[in-house]
Amino acid sequence: MDNLDYASDWTWFDEEGNALSDEEVAAMTSQDKAQAFLEGRYAKGTSAGGPGGGMMGGGRGDLGQPPEGLEEGQLPEGIQPGQGGDAGNREMIVGTPDAGTTQASGSTVDSNNYATYEEMVEAYRADIESIQAGDEYGNNLVELYNPLNYIGAEDTEDPTWVKILCGAAEGDISMFNSLNLQIAMLNAGIDAELQWQWDGGHVPSEVLGDSFSLYVDQMYGQYVEGAATVTKAEAQPQTTNGTATEASGTDLTGWVSMENGTVSFSLADAAAYRTAGASKAMPGFDVIDYGQEDYVFGTAEQDARHWDSVLLDIFKTYADVLAPLFNNGIAS
Repeated sequence: MDNLDYASDWTWFDEEGNALSDEEVAAMTSQDKAQAFLEGRYAKGTSAGGPGGGMMGGGRGDLGQPPEGLEEGQLPEGIQPGQGGDAGNREMIVGTPDAGTTQASGSTVDSNNYATYEEMVEAYRADIESIQAGDEYGNNLVELYNPLNYIGAEDTEDPTWVKILCGAAEGDISMFNSLNLQIAMLNAGIDAELQWQWDGGHVPSEVLGDSFSLYVDQMYGQYVEGAATVTKAEAQPQTTNGTATEASGTDLTGWVSMENGTVSFSLADAAAYRTAGASKAMPGFDVIDYGQEDYVFGTAEQDARHWDSVLLDIFKTYADVLAPLFNNGIAS
């Protein structure tokens, strides 16, 4: 929201849904744009708001033209099908919060693998028990891959800086996980910047005048002796409103408030927004189905990324509440 002045070709609307005049847009302050953004009174432009920016919502942006001599539809040498983009396994029935669905998109079930809540919980318990018993080397794989065990540790060579950009609509990390990760990095003396885009998708791009290369240049200039200091270019005032006919922004006022120019929200509000788009009664169920994330560790019958003893305790403690909801969602 600090960068909305870089939204050069967005269309802004008033409270009644009417597009503002060019004069009204030119007179908007940063606070005016922030309030309009929170209320969803905008439609994004095609340029994503400035140089170096991608598309909010996780789009891949302008992929440009094929390399010279390469016909359209062909891949450059060395790039195999499946390496570009994020189409994933097209046979999996997987929805996303961004699309308003979770597992088994378009159906009334939360799981394709388990018929009953009790069956799902028992399989989850057995998976966790097998992991806690250790692998062939005696390692608990979940703990082995936990970065909190290494950040700031005596034998760890910590990085100087880290930046992680997450999409709130469908990110690969939970908000509370990212908060703990940033706290650990800051405590270890790492210049750690973790950002969340309100409507960022699975792999969000930099937007509103930011870019990965710009951040690298800024960090290099800050931490490398003798390197030139790099600053972000000033935003150019928007003097012409966009051409959209209706607002398409997300109204965030149910989770976020602004008073006297100060934006505030609670962690609970952020978590509520994170899951608000899910259409199933219990969005968390969809992470239990196996075979979706079987890289690094896990198999086609176990999904190691989601093993969590705390979640297992929740499943057991609140079984009387959760069991009736399991596989009883309403199709979107």
